[in-house]
Amino acid sequence: MNALQAINLCKTYIVNKRQNHVLRNINLEIKENEMVGVMGPSGSGKTTLLYTISGMDTATAGKIEFFGEEMTGLSANQVSDLRLKQMGFVFQQMYMLKNLSIYDNIVLPAYQATSKKEQRKEINERAKVLMAKLGISEVAENDISEVSGGQLQRACIARSMINNPKIIFADEPTGALNKQNSKEVMKELNKLNEEGTTIMMVTHDVKVASRCERICYIEDGNIREEMHLGKYTEDTARKREQELSNWLMGLGW
Repeated sequence: MNALQAINLCKTYIVNKRQNHVLRNINLEIKENEMVGVMGPSGSGKTTLLYTISGMDTATAGKIEFFGEEMTGLSANQVSDLRLKQMGFVFQQMYMLKNLSIYDNIVLPAYQATSKKEQRKEINERAKVLMAKLGISEVAENDISEVSGGQLQRACIARSMINNPKIIFADEPTGALNKQNSKEVMKELNKLNEEGTTIMMVTHDVKVASRCERICYIEDGNIREEMHLGKYTEDTARKREQELSNWLMGLGW
């Protein structure tokens, strides 16, 4: 089953009365439990594709289907509700509320998604389990300024998972991290994918992208080519990275 499908998806911005066609008739299918990376030159439309296909931005034309339901026909409130309850987001800039602890930031989206106070106990337990899995239990009560970049990004992943989303959208999730923290974060995303979460990720990092099952190369608002790497395993990491590097060089990366 397709988790996501974009059909003739277009996105146009008007800048100084001139049309800027950022996405041009994009057709893309992401299967359930797939981990897809999106790569391309700066300004090619990578982030715009992620924002438009997830409903954070409005498509100019075309259709988006989310697990068989057409998103483009939903109201702004319905799309917002869908994003809150069925999608998770991880960004390069680790947006968290400064006046809340790490733990409170993680549970907040789940509290927002339900009006039933009796469900909060269940949410609290889920947050504790997620934090334990991601190795950040010891920083639960810390302020966001009192943890490392890797710990903060893992907290963002925990927050993205708190409502049991069907898919996670990640926009340069390792862009602000050092090599070791980047590796730890990608290890957790691979683990979530193995457990059944679909992931769509924008990245410029070959090492990070090589952990994806499939890579879509976007250029001038079109998906130019795709590469299938299959499911990630540690013993094939170096080979995958080399194959991807060679493919990207062939595309003029």
